[in-house]
Amino acid sequence: MTLVLTARGRDTLWLVVDRRLSFGGSRPPIDDAMKVMDLDTLDGRGLLAYAGLGATARGTQPSAWMSAVLRGRGGLMLEQALDILSDAATRELPRHLVRTPAGAHTILIPAFVQGVGARLYAIDNIVDPKTKEHRYRYTRHERPGVVRGSRAPSVVVAGTGGVYLQSRGEAWVRSLFHLINAHDQGKVSDLLVADQLAALSYEAHHAVRDGSVGPRCIVVWRRRPDARPGPGGGHQAYTGLGRDANSEGIPTISNGFDVSAITGIMMKQILDQFAGGSSPQVALDLDTDELNRLLGELPEGPDEKLR
Repeated sequence: MTLVLTARGRDTLWLVVDRRLSFGGSRPPIDDAMKVMDLDTLDGRGLLAYAGLGATARGTQPSAWMSAVLRGRGGLMLEQALDILSDAATRELPRHLVRTPAGAHTILIPAFVQGVGARLYAIDNIVDPKTKEHRYRYTRHERPGVVRGSRAPSVVVAGTGGVYLQSRGEAWVRSLFHLINAHDQGKVSDLLVADQLAALSYEAHHAVRDGSVGPRCIVVWRRRPDARPGPGGGHQAYTGLGRDANSEGIPTISNGFDVSAITGIMMKQILDQFAGGSSPQVALDLDTDELNRLLGELPEGPDEKLR
């Protein structure tokens, strides 16, 4: 199925997800999937990652579909956006899950919500392979008995890689949180934490015998909006234990705007300029008419159909 691991510190959210797409033996797997997206709303910021359906029969990845569902829907609070996505997932996923061996799809959403702090949500859909019965749930996970601090779980895993990590005991969790706490105190860099998460993903790749966890992964981190010295975040792609030289952008919806689609068009224009011989030190002469034409062709409204 995959590996999804999310962890949180005092000021940061961390997530690692592998990049494997498996095809059940009909053809070799590929390792360039993007199983995560970024969501900004009026009151919060969340990361959405999943285990289960890697792509539909027509090649649509759920991250692209989730972006399309939330595109054009500005003015929403985080939980309103997740309500919409949950309804769409319950409606659209089952017919695709019947074709998968496990018939299950889990979306994990670690988030920071204004005035609340850290939250963790999950959207689960399961289709029984024999009876075709569809079961679903949309959950906000909280730790019972917590009086002070966030009630959101500190670490959660999903997928076959997550099952493996759970079998390893607690030592890796303690080591990870020692590093995250040091990061929140400004003692270690973003990439040092990312390296450790990538190492856990690569370990799961070797340990999970069915080949469902790939050797490549992407690590994403976000800072609490009111954190000091300020909000922000980043992401880093890995092949094995090595950092990839180029980390492609992840799908991003910010208050209804498809940021990744907009920046993709602008970056293509800039790269075309460089390919034509422009020096990085020279002001770019972008074709604004062509840029506006391409931006005008982008879909503006939501599309909930998973094809």
